[in-house]
Amino acid sequence: MATEDQTLSYYMVEDNDSIDTQVAERINEFNWYPDAAGAVMALFPVDWTGSEGELVTLRADGTVAVDVDSTFALPEPFDRGTPPTMITTTTGMAVLKPDHPVNQTIESGFQAVGVPVPDLVRALNAREAALAGDRAAIRAYASEALGKWSGWDEPISTALLGNWATPLYDEGLLSPIALDRLLAEVRVINQQLKPIWGHTANRQYVRLLDAPLGHGMTLYDVLSGQPAMDLSFEGFEDPRLIEILETLSTDERAVVMWRSHRGITSWVEAAMAAGVSEPEVIARRVRRKVKRLAARVTGGVLRAEAGTENGR
Repeated sequence: MATEDQTLSYYMVEDNDSIDTQVAERINEFNWYPDAAGAVMALFPVDWTGSEGELVTLRADGTVAVDVDSTFALPEPFDRGTPPTMITTTTGMAVLKPDHPVNQTIESGFQAVGVPVPDLVRALNAREAALAGDRAAIRAYASEALGKWSGWDEPISTALLGNWATPLYDEGLLSPIALDRLLAEVRVINQQLKPIWGHTANRQYVRLLDAPLGHGMTLYDVLSGQPAMDLSFEGFEDPRLIEILETLSTDERAVVMWRSHRGITSWVEAAMAAGVSEPEVIARRVRRKVKRLAARVTGGVLRAEAGTENGR
């Protein structure tokens, strides 16, 4: 069985007249007179769509810039090969070994040197994953970088393909502000993809009228007698529904309301969505209780209606 390479995946630049030393000196000279984006923290080749084979610099403020003016171009004959990835560390300039198994991606290279992967670099790499349809990489980005659960994968993937990164390809510069535009687009797309029952109005979830309450009874049955103007999201006016809901505890009421979502297919799922403890036990109890209450309320209404008719 092959053993893992225990040698360092990088080396520190020393004054040995190497090509790496020459590049490091250029970076140091540039950093004496930094532009608005700040000093160069890393220099590496990229294969991002639209910037294939370009040399890119990461600035102190998180901005990513393409080396369009060849400030850090390598002298002949080295510029025809793969430029090194150089990252500024607390102890100097580190050069990653391109053939080392740990240094196979931009992100792993940063991690190997012990430098956090810049947010903009992670986003641009995730954009490449979206272009390639790499769902696993998108899931990893959504979870690790954005802290989102899998339900956000589609909005994030779609937003990554948007024009948030256009300044990098049009102007050769992309600032961290682009991440704000990306995340704003993610939120908009998530809202657009959300089903109607996932929306809220007046801090209440939209309820579906065909939500089952047991005993063949639905929300439509208890609300159908109301005038249209009474069907607000702030509460229900039908005394039958109010009687059922007021009889329930707070947790039980939450389970009933979650059961009204079309995406919820069982009482157990409703209990899990409501966040109650022992969802299977609570689900059975609430289902039976609502069924019993619905039968009682419906029976009482029928008796009241029968009494009214007999008293004519």
